[in-house]
Amino acid sequence: MSIADRLVRPDLKGLPPVDLAGAPVPGTVRLDANENPFEPLAGGKTINRYPEPQPAALRRRMADLYGVDDARLWVSRGSDDAIDLLCRAFLRPGEDRILVIEPTFSAYAQFARIQGARVDSIRMDAAYRFDADAVIEAAKDGIAPKLLFVCTPNNPTGSPVDPADVRKIAAALPDTLVIADEAYGEFADTPSLAGETGTIENLVVLRTLSKAYGLAGARIGCAIAGPDINGWMARVSPPYPLPGPSIDAAMKSLAPERMPVHRQRVEQLLADRQRLAALLRDADEVQALYEGGNFIFIEVDDPADLAKRLAAAAVKVRFRPKAAPGGVRITIGTPAENRAMLAVFGISESEKPRRRAAITRDTKETQIAIEVDLDAPEPKRVIDTGIGFFDHMLDQVASHGGFALTLSCTGDTHIDPHHTIEDVALALGSALDQALGDRAGIGRFGFALPMDETRAEVLVDLSGRPYAKFDGDFASDKLGDYPTEMTPHIFRSLADSMRAAIHVTVDGENDHHKVEASFKAFGRALRQGLATGGGGGIPSTKGML
Repeated sequence: MSIADRLVRPDLKGLPPVDLAGAPVPGTVRLDANENPFEPLAGGKTINRYPEPQPAALRRRMADLYGVDDARLWVSRGSDDAIDLLCRAFLRPGEDRILVIEPTFSAYAQFARIQGARVDSIRMDAAYRFDADAVIEAAKDGIAPKLLFVCTPNNPTGSPVDPADVRKIAAALPDTLVIADEAYGEFADTPSLAGETGTIENLVVLRTLSKAYGLAGARIGCAIAGPDINGWMARVSPPYPLPGPSIDAAMKSLAPERMPVHRQRVEQLLADRQRLAALLRDADEVQALYEGGNFIFIEVDDPADLAKRLAAAAVKVRFRPKAAPGGVRITIGTPAENRAMLAVFGISESEKPRRRAAITRDTKETQIAIEVDLDAPEPKRVIDTGIGFFDHMLDQVASHGGFALTLSCTGDTHIDPHHTIEDVALALGSALDQALGDRAGIGRFGFALPMDETRAEVLVDLSGRPYAKFDGDFASDKLGDYPTEMTPHIFRSLADSMRAAIHVTVDGENDHHKVEASFKAFGRALRQGLATGGGGGIPSTKGML
């Protein structure tokens, strides 16, 4: 008998298995669910129909994301829902208990108490360190806990838990489901335990798309466990738990071309967390500081006074008095939000806000995700359009332009590269335009004239008025998979979408050198135009661009 069948509430054993009906075959006449056949007047095609109880495509995508078989993954309404389902399926009122390691996420105890179960806890030490032996000892004191929750990294303290400690606990407690909540796993240095649910029968891993993937409002998470555990969760789950718009949002967010941007954003949040932690450590009122996940946990000497100052500044953080008398959890926000928070502590940052922008562009031909950072101290470039030579040219622009660029595109290159090249140029121009903001303080103008056997002259005016002119021709039709005829079109698309005047003149003998020189020179000219340092004024005698 599986551990799930041993531990499940006996009164649930009469419930029939859930029929996880898949998506209907296209063209199927749907008269089985008493749905309204008309599209809703509020808009949204398909939301008049019930969604799949467990959306097959999303299960496969999330299983691939976490490196597990989709038979082991149950998609839930955020990881909170998975916690609730586990408590519903396995906890009997007045008989069963759970064990939590305090301070930790309050939902574990909340959902257990709703089921009438007993909640026992053991505290971390004064520095919020995890002690596996103490946890095992507490679990063996009395009846075995049905569920034992381990949050890693821990919320709210950020404490990491060594995967070896979780394995040790699971091995020592064979009659307990050990639930590793990895909600903040993308921000951790420790490896995920998700892949070990296939070999450790009593291990459950929780993940969510709320933190690293920006889908808190969509409420999508999952439990990764043995099929029998997920089967009992399915029996106590409401029908059709996942709204169609949330499923669609998750599928779009997890598209392969979006992943480089997600990874870059996680890196940015980690860097910001480290920087903010260093600043807050020097604040007089901060007595202790811990960091992990996408947040910082501090202990202050006068939480009431801090609360008043935060409220006056319209800054909201989470006070955690049960974790520590002056415990405060601060989420890492946008640069502007972080500055507002620091100001409450009397800290002002000397560096100017970085000019950043993110663009997504989806059409029938292409799906594009771009993020640019014009002021990155160490500009990184991650570029994948599926067209190798074009990737190389975009890398030249960002490298010589001195800005960070994360760009990924999935396009119909099996038909022709035209759509991919054109749409990427438009999206990149839009991202640069957005990052420039009101263009105050920029150099505005740029020019470059690199020469070897090829002469390329590029003039740029970030005027806000689009105009493009390209003088030059190419003898070759293609360079790899890149059509040379697209070169003038790229600069025209960039000019239109970034609202700039771009003049390119190129001549020489080698088409590869001519195209590359055009993009290099554009990058060098762009570097001059993007540069700040001329004060905060608008670079125009008209006072506006």
